[in-house]
Amino acid sequence: MDLIIALVFLIIGLGGLSFGAEFLIRGAVSISHLIGLSPFIIGLTVVAWGTSAPEVVVTVGAAVNGVPDVAVGNVIGSNITNVLLIGGAAALLLPLCCARATISRSGLILILATLFVLFLSFGLEVLPRWAGLLMLGAMLVQTIAIFIGQESQAVEEATNPGWNWGLSSAALIGGLTTLIVGGQIFIIGAVDLAEQIGLPEAVIGATIVAIGTSLPELFASLAAARHGHGQVVIGNIIGSNLTNILLVLGLVAVISPLDVPPDLVPWTLILFGLTSGVFIALLLAGQKIGHWMGLAFLVVFVLYILQILSGGLEFFDVAF
Repeated sequence: MDLIIALVFLIIGLGGLSFGAEFLIRGAVSISHLIGLSPFIIGLTVVAWGTSAPEVVVTVGAAVNGVPDVAVGNVIGSNITNVLLIGGAAALLLPLCCARATISRSGLILILATLFVLFLSFGLEVLPRWAGLLMLGAMLVQTIAIFIGQESQAVEEATNPGWNWGLSSAALIGGLTTLIVGGQIFIIGAVDLAEQIGLPEAVIGATIVAIGTSLPELFASLAAARHGHGQVVIGNIIGSNLTNILLVLGLVAVISPLDVPPDLVPWTLILFGLTSGVFIALLLAGQKIGHWMGLAFLVVFVLYILQILSGGLEFFDVAF
């Protein structure tokens, strides 16, 4: 693939991401009105599960192919990226806030799930099969609880697009498909371009590939923020992080129990815990995550990437 073709892939990928995100959000918000659920619940489930598809494919594929260390690193990195990059970028467009009752259950479950991963990492230093089964069971219970619990009564904040079921479903499915395909096309073009420029494989893996799997969440959240759907953004971040831990990491542990990669300890895992913890704590405290907080998130994310590039490349060198 020459330089021109790589650039064409980048442009097509970005176009697919932007186009798909717009229709995904409009379809999701419309369906939330049609079935009587809040935009937060739709963001927590449909949008989060759909935009997490790249992480599921990459992570589970790595475990099946005998490189589960890549799977663990991808989950840890994706959750950090979801809060710092996606939450920070969205907050620059729209201050993020949510009623405490809306996120109380899912937020606390995310904190507990994160603490459980930290316990396995620092305490047992292993991800055993029983832990994976426990995570998958928790994912099932969490999903059922979402639709039968009090969170489904959250206050509506989104304007009803007025679409029928057919148009809403087409926009949701078509937008999600375009979003995921666009993200993969972008990664192909970006990796090839980076290789032609001469970047090391470790750098490509630690930056382009790792961030690339989070592009669907990023573009979906930015589209939601532009349309004023802050609850969709919050639901997407919380739901994606829960999916990464309970579903993706749970599947990895069941497929291939493994020792926690020593390169992830301690600072990456500490940041993994702090990002979700601070994000949920701010929302539960009624604190609005505004422009300055969003900027702070982005600064920390840049420092995180710089740290990976300067001193934490050994893990990614093996992984990718």
